[in-house]
Amino acid sequence: MATVAVAGAGMAGLVALTTGGPAVAAPGDASARGVVVDLSASVLGVPVITANATIGSATAPPGGGTDTTTGLAVTIPGAVGVTASGTVLEVSATRGPTASSANADIAELALGILGVPVVAADLITAEVNCPQSGALTADTNVVGLTLFGAPAVLVPNTPGVTASAAVVVPGLTEASLTVTLTAVEETTADTAAAVAVLATVQLTGSVDGGQVVDIPVGTVILAEANCERPLAPTSPTATPTQPTASPTVTPTASPTQPTASPTVTPTASPTVTPTASPTQPTQSPTASPYPTHHPHLPVTGDSGTGLWWTLGLGTGMVTLGAGAVLAVRRSRRMTGA
Repeated sequence: MATVAVAGAGMAGLVALTTGGPAVAAPGDASARGVVVDLSASVLGVPVITANATIGSATAPPGGGTDTTTGLAVTIPGAVGVTASGTVLEVSATRGPTASSANADIAELALGILGVPVVAADLITAEVNCPQSGALTADTNVVGLTLFGAPAVLVPNTPGVTASAAVVVPGLTEASLTVTLTAVEETTADTAAAVAVLATVQLTGSVDGGQVVDIPVGTVILAEANCERPLAPTSPTATPTQPTASPTVTPTASPTQPTASPTVTPTASPTVTPTASPTQPTQSPTASPYPTHHPHLPVTGDSGTGLWWTLGLGTGMVTLGAGAVLAVRRSRRMTGA
């Protein structure tokens, strides 16, 4: 059974670009690329398309300033089944205190694959601008674009234009090359991305007259620019924030302590002292069966003996008084007789 081996990672890098926005890492970043070719395909273990190159690249310096490259010839050393020509007029990326920006310009580009002219254009440009405040912009422009020799017009952020052409590939029958061209102009709240031409390439054919296979070949980027909005200065805003937090904590905690202090002291002091004092005398005469009547009895000593002595003395005095009365009565009787 015949097999088809496909090698290439061209699509991986473009997925983030076309669906996730510009590939910049931090506020104020900016970058640009001229021609980026990432094509690779093999049939029956034999490479039929191989091309990997970046012609023209610029990255804004981290400390601020501009990185620019101009006048680069478009060539792909070591390419198999791919030819390219043209000039990268300029790639530039700038980081400033109030804005970042980038642009890429290409002239007289021609790209051929498997001996077939695929993409050509007189002028291709991409430009982005990311101010610290205000609207971000992403713009592209393509003049004299053709796909497989036929004129093509690209509308950014649409499915684009697709065309196919027959090619000759060893090991494939009825082989054809299908190319889709798209353009990207994308802005978010803080980023901007522009790709003037994005070519996605696919090879189709059947092996030994068998089942038809589709082989993803890769992508070609023509003029790309990305930027991210710089951060606004934060020092003046942060400085007054410190004094505001300081007085807010101190006055709130300070009055809380005095409020708790008077609440505990006066309440505990009178509650414990008067209640404990009368309790002790009440529990002392435990032996008496009726302790509640003690306040109404005369107390002359520390025990019940004094009470009995008083009762005996009273009884004696009553008896003595009665005897005296009887004696007086007898005396009166004798005197009257």
